[in-house]
Amino acid sequence: MVLAGGRVDELLCLTEKRPKAAIPIYGIYRIIDFVLSNMMHSGIDNVGVLSQYRPYSLMRHIGTGEHWDFIGRKRGIRILPPYRGLKESDWYKGTADAVYQNISYIEEFNPEHILIAAADHIYHMHYQSLIQFHIENNADATVCFTEVKSKTDRFGYGVIDKHSIINQYIEKPETPPSAWVSMTVYLFKTQFLIDILKDNATQPSHEFGRDIIPKLVGKSRLFGYKFTDYWAYARTLASYFDTNMDLLKGKIPLKDWQIRTNLVEGCEKSDRLPARIDGEASNSVISDGCVVLGKVENSILSPGVLVEKGVEIVDSIIFHDTKIKRNAQLKRVICDKNSWIGENATIGTFGEKVSSKEFGDLLNYGVTVLGKNSFIPNNAKIGSNTVVYSSAEIKNEVIEPGSVLR
Repeated sequence: MVLAGGRVDELLCLTEKRPKAAIPIYGIYRIIDFVLSNMMHSGIDNVGVLSQYRPYSLMRHIGTGEHWDFIGRKRGIRILPPYRGLKESDWYKGTADAVYQNISYIEEFNPEHILIAAADHIYHMHYQSLIQFHIENNADATVCFTEVKSKTDRFGYGVIDKHSIINQYIEKPETPPSAWVSMTVYLFKTQFLIDILKDNATQPSHEFGRDIIPKLVGKSRLFGYKFTDYWAYARTLASYFDTNMDLLKGKIPLKDWQIRTNLVEGCEKSDRLPARIDGEASNSVISDGCVVLGKVENSILSPGVLVEKGVEIVDSIIFHDTKIKRNAQLKRVICDKNSWIGENATIGTFGEKVSSKEFGDLLNYGVTVLGKNSFIPNNAKIGSNTVVYSSAEIKNEVIEPGSVLR
């Protein structure tokens, strides 16, 4: 079961029109591709994707599941949105409620164990190692953890003893009790999971990390599985930006991971030509269909991006089919799909130390974000730590650093 329903406000305009799991990453991929590829490589045959917020782009991307080999007599992938039953049912009320509403889907296949994984984490894991660990310990539930260098209050933390038993679990504590954070990857015995979900259904809150896992400590066979390879959680603009830059720094062996994606829908349309570079490109990802006549440095360009003569793009992430006109300058910019950036525009090149007026805790490190279908007029100057939503109309020639345009 893949948890892919959330929007996450911390990503601002990037999730204005799509769920977080459908955000492009590393040029041609979507964030959900990583958990789906992990499941494919691990030999998991049946996957349910729990989707809720604006699911159309995710449904279109996943399609029949053929791109991850989830198609066949005994293999399949299904999008599982909220539904109305005998009595009125609203949106999924949390991660646990999302799975609870789909117990009938689980029972259809009658598995011995249920793997539940979030769709917004970047990592490569062969889940069979986790499953073997779970079975060998006769665990009722197993939680995957990874060690972090910097402790924040954004994660769930576990204290794991030498026998891999979880002795303490706290969701988003002010003072973390360890450096081991939950990856939001859980493995349960099926009947055990169904029983605790039915019990939780009568409670006011329905989250695995906050309401389910802490109550299992000391009352069940709850184990922690330690994962030590690369892992990133694309929940905030900072973490999303940094994990893209990690690829350019050589921290992610992406080719070895063998990530699958839908190369037909939006990524590399059949009529796209190979990338054409008549300008300069260094330490960058330049996808098919791109035309680079200017200079691209330490950046990631999704398919179909046009970079005209005189343009300079540095430390930036440019989504599909964006047009960047002559002599524009972009520095530390995340630009969503189908945007148009006019001649001589400068974006993110000044005011790096001025935090966002409205989103100071999210935009304070010199990144500017442009929403889908943004239109930036000729000669516009947009400062750092600014967010431009897709519906915004830019009237002023100079947009001060830290601005929010809706």
